[in-house]
Formats: sequence, C-alpha cells, structure tokens
Amino acid sequence: MEDDDEILRIWASLPKDIQETLKKAVDESSAVTEEQFIAEIMIGECPKCGSKNTKDCEEIEGIEDLTVGLCMNCGFLWCSECGRPLVHVTYCKHWEICDECEEADEMGMCDIDPIECEKLNKEFD
Repeated sequence: MEDDDEILRIWASLPKDIQETLKKAVDESSAVTEEQFIAEIMIGECPKCGSKNTKDCEEIEGIEDLTVGLCMNCGFLWCSECGRPLVHVTYCKHWEICDECEEADEMGMCDIDPIECEKLNKEFD
C-alpha cells in the first residue's frame, strides 16, 4: 500500500504534459507485460528490422549492460544511447569518447544527447 501511495504522489507531482505523454504511451503500447512496456520506452524498436520485441541486455550473460539493446526477432545488438550497431563488440566506442570529453562530468555524463553530439557524429561519420 505504501508503494501505491508513493506512485500516486510521484504521478501527481509530474507536469500535466508529461502525464499526458505517459498516458498516450500506455494507450499506444502493444506491450502485454511490464517488462515489454519498459523495453518499448527505454530501448525502442529495433533499428535493423523495426520489431518492438526488444529488451535491454542487463541480464544477458556476457553483456550485462542495460544500455545495450537486443532485438528478440533478428538478434541485432545496438547502443540504446547513441543508436549505433554493436557488431563485433558489446560496448559502444562512444563511452570512451565521452569519458575523455571536457564537456563531461567525472562520470562521463554531460547534457548533450549522444545522438546529437557533434564530437560523436564527427567520429563515427
């Protein structure tokens, strides 16, 4: 019961536009389980085949990384942060670049989305 109260408190604190966006995501979702819904939101469609049957690799032995997306239909692996395929490795080179970037904090994080980062796009294009 405490968890339900906490969820309702958090929900009420969200701006109305965020609440509407989340409601729309739930309404449009084809997910049957909570895990499938989270994969739709956090991982998204497979960039190779377009399938919504995806998941993160946090519990995949040998990968154990929630920022790696896995398509359950075609087996494609990709970085869910920058969208680049992971063909021969299960880590994304963008993490190394971010670690050395002067824009990043001590954790290698900055306010620039990896997909929009000029340094990363220059490196990979």
